[in-house]
Amino acid sequence: MDALIADAGERQALVTARQLGGAGVAIGVIGSDADAPAFASRWCRARIVVPAFETQPEAYVNAVLDASARFGAGVLIPVHDGSIEALTLRRTRVEEVVTLALGSNAAVAAATDKSRTLAAAEEIGIRTPRGVSVRNSSDAAAAIGEVGLPAVVKPMHSWVQRTGPGQRVRAVVVDDRVAALSAIDRMLATGTTVALQEWLPGDREAVALMYAHGRFWARFACRAERTKPPLGGSFVVRESIPLPSDVTMDAERLVDRLGLEGCSFIEFRRDAKGQSALMEINPRLPSSLELAVRAGVPLPLLLYEWARGGPLRAIDGYRTGIRMRWLGGDLSWLRAALAHPSHPDVPSRAGALSAFLSEFSRRCAYDYVDWHDPRPALSASAGAAKRAIALVGRTIQGSAAARARHSSPGGR
Repeated sequence: MDALIADAGERQALVTARQLGGAGVAIGVIGSDADAPAFASRWCRARIVVPAFETQPEAYVNAVLDASARFGAGVLIPVHDGSIEALTLRRTRVEEVVTLALGSNAAVAAATDKSRTLAAAEEIGIRTPRGVSVRNSSDAAAAIGEVGLPAVVKPMHSWVQRTGPGQRVRAVVVDDRVAALSAIDRMLATGTTVALQEWLPGDREAVALMYAHGRFWARFACRAERTKPPLGGSFVVRESIPLPSDVTMDAERLVDRLGLEGCSFIEFRRDAKGQSALMEINPRLPSSLELAVRAGVPLPLLLYEWARGGPLRAIDGYRTGIRMRWLGGDLSWLRAALAHPSHPDVPSRAGALSAFLSEFSRRCAYDYVDWHDPRPALSASAGAAKRAIALVGRTIQGSAAARARHSSPGGR
């Protein structure tokens, strides 16, 4: 087996499997959900179900090591923050068995700790949102007074794994004092430090880079129209754009400063005047990867070749105006927009519904859908239907329980 791709449930894992498999690379896929879409790909030669890193990180790494040795894999490509944390904590042992397609532990740690990322950016003159660090609840009131509202409550680590199950912690936007204090307390309780930052209303742009041997081999830029959740996170509806000179230069300077080899995804947002500010950097293949691949930037193949010590080919351009949509994510965006129409990052209910429906009339490719490899799309659709049915069931049970409490003598 040439390569193993971890995190079968992630969209970028499927894109990586398709690109490497289509290029003749023998690949296996690793994941904890036996129904994950990447397992259904025609290119997947081995489907390896392992314990979940969220709850059993040690058992997860042991199972990955066993699979790597059993299949004689040369390269391991993880694409989720949680699996990356589990694997890098035991990197010396992991790389006795298989090459990890990631930058150095020091560079990855600096990229995944937003406080270190922001400090590095400020040292080299990259603009970041105005903000204040909040280390405990007693700092919150002063931070709100200094930054103002609306504001963004942002965790300094997106993946937190302490004594309990690991969890993803996402930034939230708040527009009143009570909501801000509550969000800060909830986030601190996960075990991460927090920053309260100014909210910026402009475009979300990102640059994907492939950096190795002291030079950049590929560059790609996109703009997100909608994200899940609405403030920011996974790019849902996005379009390839020409490289913006300001954010591209800042992204390259930051990657060079961190010494972050491999593939990275650097996100920015513009203010009301169009000036960019750094949001974060991800030291891995991004969830919106398929847009880059369809535009002509083979990031998975470049990452694989770099990890195995193969030859790299510079990519000098790509197609712009390519549009992609993750339909499941867009449905989530629509639900959030309809439920919270006053959210600073969503339009009115009518505007949200119009944006969602009008997308069907536009020339747009869809995540998972590939007529040469149709089964992952069917798998993803079945999984979405299963989750929707489970959600409806929980909602009905919750409503029934609430009615029962209300009708009981003690509930009146």
